[in-house]
Amino acid sequence: MTTLLLKKSSVVGKIPLVGDLEYGELALNYADGKLYYKTSSNTIETFLDSANIVSLIQANSVDSGEVINLIDSDYIQLRQADIFRDSAFITNIVDADYVNSLGVVGTDSAAVLQLISDNSVDSAEVINLIDSDYINARVGEVGIDSAAVTAIIDSDYVQARSAPIGTANMVVLNTFSGDSSTTDFTLTKAPTTEQHAIVTVNGVLQQVDDYSLLGNTLTFGTAPVTGDDIEVRTLRFQNGTVELRDYKQYVYQPSTATTVFSGSDINGDILTYDEGKVEVYLNGVQLVKDLDFTANNDTSVTLLSTGADSGDTITVTSLSKASFLEGEIDSAQAALTSTATNQVVDTMSTANHRTAKYIVQMTQNSRYHSQEVLLVHDGTTVHMTTYAEIYTESDLGSVDADISGGNVRLLVSPNYANTDIRTKRIDLGV
Repeated sequence: MTTLLLKKSSVVGKIPLVGDLEYGELALNYADGKLYYKTSSNTIETFLDSANIVSLIQANSVDSGEVINLIDSDYIQLRQADIFRDSAFITNIVDADYVNSLGVVGTDSAAVLQLISDNSVDSAEVINLIDSDYINARVGEVGIDSAAVTAIIDSDYVQARSAPIGTANMVVLNTFSGDSSTTDFTLTKAPTTEQHAIVTVNGVLQQVDDYSLLGNTLTFGTAPVTGDDIEVRTLRFQNGTVELRDYKQYVYQPSTATTVFSGSDINGDILTYDEGKVEVYLNGVQLVKDLDFTANNDTSVTLLSTGADSGDTITVTSLSKASFLEGEIDSAQAALTSTATNQVVDTMSTANHRTAKYIVQMTQNSRYHSQEVLLVHDGTTVHMTTYAEIYTESDLGSVDADISGGNVRLLVSPNYANTDIRTKRIDLGV
């Protein structure tokens, strides 16, 4: 006699992968009471034993009376006969409030039964179920308010819809009032160029030759008169930094019974992963975290119930990820027409930013000068260092920084008139 054995598992929750089964081949999980097979659509499906079916019925709160109403012989005869179903029978199948509300919009019991028997609701039927009349009926009869509607919709979806996408590309609005004497107005964010600021006075767009921009200071040629409403919309184009980690597999084949796997695998790759971003397989069968293994320190995996032995293969999969790093990159530029000392090129709020790194480029005719600046402040004093300074012909100027009006200011003292300054700033929050 030949003994026929199925692929099997005694571990609760274990499910074979598509690649584990051939067509017509079965796998038995005798801990769960489930028999698995592969469909022609290349998916894994399952048969359940009677205990599982009872659990499913109980989990879905279907009591024995409701089951009898669904499957007893009287019900089958009613389904086979083309007769009218009364309201008591319908109530056993669908929620009474729902049936009553459908009655308001003219869907009788026969239509309800037809929808149930077809098991295929097209778009028109869906509209009939959830149109405004139905919603009104539900509100009027069972008291569904806006809070209840929110509860019906998936809360994660609602949160995702209400969450901001980000502030990578945004418009910063500053408003001021004229007083017939003030010509200089300080913006909360410095535009990259004059073309990145939209200036209006009493709703009238101002031409770029009506004002000038230096850092975050807007200067009008003529002071706006008392009562003038000034609006400045600064267009911000910021760049985020993304950290990427690729998908990686580690393969271990122990020669003796082993429960802890770490360090170099058979290919010499050293195990590393992010907690919660790891999968573990024993001989191709996926293990369940915290039931079959633990992975809590980013460098090792520990098997719990049964270790791996000689001839076994452990595969640890470190899943890929993408994450945004803290900080942002801002640009600024200024045309310095004089050699005055400590001219403001860029500003950042002391309340929002603590540390900044600048790349500073100076251009004067065919001369070029670049350097890097690293600074940090304590709220009253800026501490900084300059380094990596290079230039093509001669030194075009020096860089300094101070704090004024709640802002850290990057200052440049050019050695030549008509020196153009461009900066890139990476900053970190307080």
